[in-house]
Amino acid sequence: MPPMIFAKNIFPCRNLFALKTFLLYIIDIFFCKITGIPMTTDKNPSHLTLTILTFVSMALVYSSSYFQRTAVPGQIFNELQSEGLNGTEIGWISASFIYVYAICQIFVGVLVDKFCGSRVSAVGGIILLAGITVFPLCNSLPLLYISRATAGIGASCMYLSLVKEIDRMFERKNYAAMMGIAYFFGYGGGLIGTLPFSKLCQIFPWRNVLLGVAGLSALFYLFFICCIHKSKLPPVTRGKLSLRPLLAIMSNPYSWMLLFSSSVNFCTYFIIQTVFGKKFLQDFTGMSGTASAGVIFALTLVCMFTILGTGIIVRYTGNNRKPWLIGASGLILINSLAMTCSIYFKLPSCFFAIHYILYAVSAGVPSVFAMSMQELNSRNVITQSTAVCNMGGYLAVALMAPLIGFMLEKISGNLPGNTTYTQEAYFMLFVIVSAVTLISFIVTILIPETRGHYIKHSVPDRN
Repeated sequence: MPPMIFAKNIFPCRNLFALKTFLLYIIDIFFCKITGIPMTTDKNPSHLTLTILTFVSMALVYSSSYFQRTAVPGQIFNELQSEGLNGTEIGWISASFIYVYAICQIFVGVLVDKFCGSRVSAVGGIILLAGITVFPLCNSLPLLYISRATAGIGASCMYLSLVKEIDRMFERKNYAAMMGIAYFFGYGGGLIGTLPFSKLCQIFPWRNVLLGVAGLSALFYLFFICCIHKSKLPPVTRGKLSLRPLLAIMSNPYSWMLLFSSSVNFCTYFIIQTVFGKKFLQDFTGMSGTASAGVIFALTLVCMFTILGTGIIVRYTGNNRKPWLIGASGLILINSLAMTCSIYFKLPSCFFAIHYILYAVSAGVPSVFAMSMQELNSRNVITQSTAVCNMGGYLAVALMAPLIGFMLEKISGNLPGNTTYTQEAYFMLFVIVSAVTLISFIVTILIPETRGHYIKHSVPDRN
């Protein structure tokens, strides 16, 4: 409907319905200009709007789950240490969430293919809310682990459900742009989990802040439920639940190559963002808690806009995948080597802030890794191939988080009460990171280009 017709109905805005119609029209314009999706028609002017609102509501729930991955335990590392926990125990708080999240990806992928993303998100949201509400109320270490694991089960449903719904609601040519927007929402939750969360924890007890976040997440979930209540969901797929497509994916050697490369890329960035990145800046450069949280905030913000820009640019540049994959792997290798040298020569803190930003840029292509994994297999396993890619990254994080905590403790030779890690410990850490990223770069070069086309026509059916 032309904008002038809206203007005549609205000004002087005599009724709320006209105002609502105008605002929904603005939403249509915003998404259509970014993604290139056609505008709604006069015959069905609310269809795209409802689709967009459903997408936004799912993305908000996804962002609340991403906040949990970023804020805990990285932003409250010192607070947890002050409560008597050591680096290994804090690493396992992260791992208890991530291990469960990663392992559940395979099973969630099967469920999403059968029941659709919206239904799986509706159930997963309840589990997520239970976990994130209980965590700040726990005082014993086993309960902290259990509540984080529960939150991990719920969070595992959000990403793959969104992947499936984007493929269902929007055309494939818009997939890269919409995935970029979805990641932007998700990393936005991670952004709030850095400096804003850290500042709030300086004003209020961290447990109270997390309870407030749980309440806000509940509002996002209710918004999502209202949207899918008005939407027409696809029918439940016939046939038994099966992991046969997973076996076909894992029999593809290219799947393993991309899995390794994407896992190294994501794990390096994510552990810096969520586990020891803030603490490194405080220990090694002497930054204050606020300043170090500000660097993590900037890192996350840069990654958000890199992801958004990548998703949109890929759509308009021939859907080439390999240049982005090689560029990301090459940048993370060069930056890791530079980071190692900066630690060895004890360069000023501004150099490390730059390294962090470059890690954010190198990590800004998760949608390209996901699409490449899908296209190295086939469309009928789009969710499960994405699950494999996502699972690999988070399993790497879950494995490395406690190992890094253990290594930093041992090399530093920390005695009880000493919570600062040494230069030698951080130097050895980045020597290892540099070696792994070198292998990842070599592997990435061998991955074929897909240009938005599926290499395989199909894989074995679930029936």
